[in-house]
Amino acid sequence: MSRFLVAFAGIASSFLVPLVSFAQQADAPVYKDGDWWRIKIEVVRPTGVSIAGSQLGGFPEYRVQISSGKPTVIGIRGEQTKEIDAPPIISLVLGKTGWHGELLRFPMRVGLAWTDRFQFQPRGTQARWEEGRYEVQAWEKLTTAKGGFDAFKIVMTTNIPTGPKGKGTAIRTSTYYYSPEIKAIVSYTEEGTEAGITETLVDFSLSK
Repeated sequence: MSRFLVAFAGIASSFLVPLVSFAQQADAPVYKDGDWWRIKIEVVRPTGVSIAGSQLGGFPEYRVQISSGKPTVIGIRGEQTKEIDAPPIISLVLGKTGWHGELLRFPMRVGLAWTDRFQFQPRGTQARWEEGRYEVQAWEKLTTAKGGFDAFKIVMTTNIPTGPKGKGTAIRTSTYYYSPEIKAIVSYTEEGTEAGITETLVDFSLSK
């Protein structure tokens, strides 16, 4: 009897492993017209002043929406809304290549790692190429204003120039979470620069 149970357990585990692996792997999302995500952004400078920096569009909140198959950005400040050209916001929400390189890579799974080069321009200096290093470290439950969602935890590190004329070097670390269910980055925190950036999902809607 005991041998039968051991054999049965072995067979059952052979079915469970693919299921667990499948649960922790995600293909590239397919967006539909009408999909949208609203986020809140804080840029905190060393002085403790919190503002939405001009490099991110100049608004405290944004709505990224899919229209005619393309993402557009609406800046939001109170009752004021304005459509703006803000590729960094699209990158921050949908992971599109540009702002900080290739933030998302598919099929995504825990343990996946890659590098990408992108242009970085510290204030008062010329643009230069930097290399980002990305790693999918975990599959976690994340709580947002819209409830709890399973998400991939991704950590990006890069060396960036600092100080007068960018002659110094510092390590910048960004930790963010991508939810396959929401098809977007639902949380993003960046540390190690002259300004700390935090992005939080406020609301979203996906077309059926």
